[in-house]
Amino acid sequence: MKRSLIFIAMMLVAFTAYAQDKKDQDPKEKFFQARVKEMVYRLNITDEQKPEFVNVYRAYSEAMREAMGPMPKRDGVKKGEKPQAKADKAKPERKKITKEEAVKMEKTKVERQMKAQEVKLQYIDEFAKVLDPEQLVRFFNVEQQIQQKLHSRQQGRPGMKGGRPNGQRPGKGQRPAPRGPRPADEPQQTAE
Repeated sequence: MKRSLIFIAMMLVAFTAYAQDKKDQDPKEKFFQARVKEMVYRLNITDEQKPEFVNVYRAYSEAMREAMGPMPKRDGVKKGEKPQAKADKAKPERKKITKEEAVKMEKTKVERQMKAQEVKLQYIDEFAKVLDPEQLVRFFNVEQQIQQKLHSRQQGRPGMKGGRPNGQRPGKGQRPAPRGPRPADEPQQTAE
């Protein structure tokens, strides 16, 4: 009886510590880990490639964050945020922008895109040291898909029509081919 109580107490302490670690994890780090997990899955990155890939991908992500800078505000509201509704629940009117403001906004957008392209050019060689040719060719495509999915979720819209890229649907009576199971965080034991 004492053994089972001690065991239960130990399990409770371990679970509490695990939950606390999850809770204390930085949201940016948690998001980065989710992106890494998706990249590893979609690019079929091996266990040998993973540690080096994570290091290069972390440096690349930080360089991209610096290149893109803070998200610009529009009408006093950060991009991705929803404007606060007024007391009368009326839809806030958008401020009309001048020609000069529009030109400035577009130039800023293009400059940010150029900086992002420069970072991508710098990191192609780094990723080529870690990834095989097929993975390298698919890397930026997969990353763009992940970013689009994130952007659409931040905007409050579904990422893809019906959960399919570009709204593609299988033909009538056809089922999409299964992709297979995602790798689990921890290996699962099966009862024999």
